[in-house]
Amino acid sequence: MAKYNITQDYIDYGDSRSGEELQNVEYIVSHDTGNPGSTAYNNRSYFDRIQPLASAHTFIDDNYILEIIPQTEKAWHVRYNAAKDNTLFGEDANDAAIGVELAYGSNIDFQDAYNRYVWYHAYLIDKYGLNPDTDIVAHSTLDPQRRTDPQNALHQNGISWDEFIQDVKEVYQTEFSEDGGATEPAEPEVKGVSVELPLDIGDEGQFVKEIQQDLIRTGFPLPIYGADGIYGEETQRAVMRFQSAYGLHVDGLVGPNTLAKLKEVLGSSSPAIDFPLPDKVLSLGDEGEAAKQVQRALKDINFDPGAIDGIYGPKTQDAVRRFQSMYAALANDGIYGPNTRKYIRMELND
Repeated sequence: MAKYNITQDYIDYGDSRSGEELQNVEYIVSHDTGNPGSTAYNNRSYFDRIQPLASAHTFIDDNYILEIIPQTEKAWHVRYNAAKDNTLFGEDANDAAIGVELAYGSNIDFQDAYNRYVWYHAYLIDKYGLNPDTDIVAHSTLDPQRRTDPQNALHQNGISWDEFIQDVKEVYQTEFSEDGGATEPAEPEVKGVSVELPLDIGDEGQFVKEIQQDLIRTGFPLPIYGADGIYGEETQRAVMRFQSAYGLHVDGLVGPNTLAKLKEVLGSSSPAIDFPLPDKVLSLGDEGEAAKQVQRALKDINFDPGAIDGIYGPKTQDAVRRFQSMYAALANDGIYGPNTRKYIRMELND
C-alpha cells in the first residue's frame, strides 16, 4: 500500500474547533461520515461554515486524507455523556483520542478511500506508539445506542471490524515497523489547498470539481469543459441558471445558500440497488425494457431521465449526456453504449 499525502486544511475557530489542547493521544476512534457521497472536502466545508458542536480531526475519501483540526487540538467526535470511553480507556475520547472519519458511497471509490483510511490508522499507531489491537475503537462501541459506524460503511463493502484491524496491522508491519524498514513517520506534504466560499471565477481545485459534478447531476450541464475543477465562465453560467431556477439571488457565486440548495436538490444518496443494465447500444428514439432499465439506473444515481416509461426520449438522452460529462473517458453524445454502461455500473456499485 502506497505512502499517502496528508492534507492539513484547518477550519476556522468556532463551535467545531475550540482550539483546546489535546494533551496526549491515547487511542484512535474510527468513524464513518454516515452521509453517503459526502466527500472529505464536503465535510470540511460543512464544519467550517455551519460550526456545529461536533467535529472530527480527519476526513478520508478516495482523494484526500484531510485533517481539518490539528492533532494537537481536541475535536468533538464522541458524546461526553457516553461513558464507555472512560470505562475502556480511563479518559474521554474528546480529551485523549484522534477521531478519523471514512467517507463512502456515490462517486467515492471505496477501495481507494479504504486504503487511505487503513494507512492513516497505521500512521497514527506509529506516530503515537499505540497498539492496534487495543488502541483503535469503533464509534459504535463507545456509543452503541446511537451509532453504528464505521461498521455501517465497512459492512456495506464486505469488511468486518476484525478484518479492518488486521489490515491496519499488516500496513503497520509493512510500512512503519522496524522490520518493515520504514521507520520515519510520514509528514504532511500538502497544506491549505481549500477554496473558501463563495466560489467565483478563477477558483480551482477538488471542491470546485465537486460543485461542478453536483451541477451536472441536478440538470445544469457543462458541455464544453465538464467537471474540470476550474471555475470558469461556463460554470458561472450554470450556477446562475441553477440560482434562477430555485429562486436564489442570481450572482454566479457559490456561497452558503447556493451550496445548501445544491445539496438539498441532490438529496441523500441511498444504498445502491443492483439494477440490470442492457448490453446493447441505445439512442434517441429507442423504446422497450432496455430503455427502461437505463432510466431506472440513471434516476438512482441522481440523473433524472424524466418518466420511467421505456422511451429513450430527449430527457433520457440529456440525462445520459449529463452523466457522460462527468468522465473524460466518455463521449458526451447522449448515446448509451458499452463504455457508458461500465461507468453507470461503477456508480451503482459505489
